[in-house]
Amino acid sequence: MTFVILSVGLLGIVSLQAISKTSQHQGIQRSNAVMLANDLVERIRINPGGLATYSAGGLATPFGGGTLSAPTTDCAATACTATQLAAYDLWLWEQGIDGATVTVTGSDAVVRNAAGLIAPRACVRFTADTGMARTGLVDVIIQWRGLGETQDAVTAGDGEACGGAAAGADDFRRQLVVSTFVIDEAEL
Repeated sequence: MTFVILSVGLLGIVSLQAISKTSQHQGIQRSNAVMLANDLVERIRINPGGLATYSAGGLATPFGGGTLSAPTTDCAATACTATQLAAYDLWLWEQGIDGATVTVTGSDAVVRNAAGLIAPRACVRFTADTGMARTGLVDVIIQWRGLGETQDAVTAGDGEACGGAAAGADDFRRQLVVSTFVIDEAEL
């Protein structure tokens, strides 16, 4: 009888540990998404002249999964135009959400990303303020794959999902939307 009670107790502890690890992982993923979204918002605030490049894909063409190739101009080493800087920022930022900034080589000699979000997809939507071209509301939408199904609001506020209807139908997707107002002082 003691053995049965002890076994049930140990199974409960193991189950609690597994649930705790899952919750911790999900919390880390959400924290990373917030950090990455804020990073892109700050890049946009520094370079409002590149807003057309940052938001060119809208909701239809998401970033993530290596969709962007390395830009021809390395803006860390040379002076760039606003458009070149935006392209460079987006490429660097996509490397961050994909986890390509930290890699590990497995025993099979394959280099794999070791950080970032799981199956990330990100979009930037810009809504210009009346009479302005680079001043207005910016939404950075980041989606990633969670470990279990959820009813986490996968569609953006207006019912559209980053990446189309298929993204909105995935019950494993998690979503974070960071909205902010960007001002280009040159327009004032």
